[in-house]
This record gives sequence, structure tokens and C-alpha cells, in this order.
Amino acid sequence: MIMKPKNKMPEFFINAFYESKFKDNFFVIKAGGKIIEDDVALENLLSNIRELTLQGIKILLIYGGGRAMDVEAEKRGIEVKKTGGKRITDEANMGIVKHVLGGDLSLKVSGAMAKVKLDGLSFNAVPADWMNVTLQPKVKGDDFTGGIHNVQARPVNRLFRTVNFIACACIAITEDGTACNINADTIATQLAIGTKAHKLMFLSDVDGVKINDKVAEIITSEQIDGLIADGTATGGMHVKLENCKAALDAGVRRIHLMSGLRKDALKKEIYEPVGPGTMLFSESERQSYQNEVEAQKLIEGQKG
Repeated sequence: MIMKPKNKMPEFFINAFYESKFKDNFFVIKAGGKIIEDDVALENLLSNIRELTLQGIKILLIYGGGRAMDVEAEKRGIEVKKTGGKRITDEANMGIVKHVLGGDLSLKVSGAMAKVKLDGLSFNAVPADWMNVTLQPKVKGDDFTGGIHNVQARPVNRLFRTVNFIACACIAITEDGTACNINADTIATQLAIGTKAHKLMFLSDVDGVKINDKVAEIITSEQIDGLIADGTATGGMHVKLENCKAALDAGVRRIHLMSGLRKDALKKEIYEPVGPGTMLFSESERQSYQNEVEAQKLIEGQKG
């Protein structure tokens, strides 16, 4: 537990520290559907994001809506199939993706942005010029699952010259204009890699990666294969850690996994020396991280 501040520095010094540390940084955040569906969690997340953008940080939010789509499928009597934690998207399920993600949840995000006074843009699909996407069915009937071949950083950067925040549902568009479903973790990961994001953050309904029933504060990229092989990471967490390893191997320096249902989880992960979730980086980053933690504790007056 972090000790309460002693002789804390004046607020303007602390603000200057964070502004110099993060100004012009680019963060990619993926939020799970349970956070987007929850009014309190969504407004809290967007309020935290608003505070970060006021520090000069540019933020791209990619969100999913798995639970809401499952509920809608049940209402319609449509079978939901998944493999390896990913949804199989046939024509009927693609209709649900469009209705829930491209419609209901997209409008919900736009409304919450207005409520918390967060300036930015909200799209019901990732802009077509951001990624080269093709349909890549892997099993029979999986006709609307997309694959990302590469990311075009220039149009992303161009749009972020005018705003500090953009939200996108995890719907992608192929070159011929076909809407397709791609796992939100995968979209966030590939965009983070392609834009050389400073941080990649995954917000779900769990606090991080549990090892022996305890949330791990730090996991290195060198440990990920073992966590998957020994069954520690299964289902959605398996997919998430695979994406984390791909991002770290491609040069993303820091990745954070945390529960977006906890109040101010995002803000705490950024502004506190040790956040509430799991941080992932390469072993070569460990000393740099430890140095930053000590500097942050000193600036906050928390060295006890």
C-alpha cells in the first residue's frame, strides 16, 4: 500500500511534472462491452479520459460489446458461436454486430461524451483508410470476420491533429465497403503497433492477470507464453495476452490491464506510482520502469 503523502509538492509542480511527462503522448485504450453498457463506468472512463486529454495526451478508444450482442442474439433466437475466445460472425450475427455496436452502443458513447463534456469524435466503425482489411473466414459460416493486413498511420495522425480524442466501435470496413467484425483487442493492438502508441491499455471487468489467485503487478513479455501454456490465461485473457505479446514484440513499450468497472481505474493507473492493474513490458524495460516509479513517488511526496 502506498503511504499517504508527506510534505506534498504544490499542485502546480505536480501538474507540470505530468504535463511534461505525457504531453503529446498517444494512448490506445480498449474498453470491453461491460464497461460501455454500464452508465456509471462509461461516464467515469470518459471523465478520466477528458482529464488526460487536458494534459495534452491524445487518446484513441476502441470498444466492444460482446455481452450486449449475446443478449440481442438470444432475443432473436440466433445461435452464438465462439472459437478461441473470438466470435464466429455469420450473416445473422453480423446483423447483430451492426445493430448493437454500430447503433446502440455507438450512440451511447456519443451521449456520454456530451454529458461529461469530452471534446472529440465518435465513429460507429474504424475509418476505412486507417486499416487494410479483408474478410478472413476461418471456419464454415464465419463469413464476416475481418483480418487486418496493415495500419495506415498517416490518416490516423492527420485526424488527431484536430482532436485529442476519438472513439471507434470494433467494426471494420473492407476495401469494397463491406462491414465486418474484428475482435476489439486485435484492432486496438494493431492500431497501437501501427501508430507507435506510447501506451496500450485494456479495460475489462477483471483487475488484471491473476497468478495463484493474486493480481500480478508486472508481467514481462518473456513470461506470456508460459502463462498461456500452463493454463493460467484462457479464453478472452488468452487472446488478450497474445495481443499484448505481439504489441510488445513490435515496440509498444507499456501495456496495462485493469478493471474499467473500478472508479477512476484509468486515472490511477496513469497517475499513481503503482496502479491497480497489471502492467506488461519487456524485461529490458524493468530498470527504466523502476526508476520512473521512484521519481513519481518523490514528486508526489510519497517516499516514506
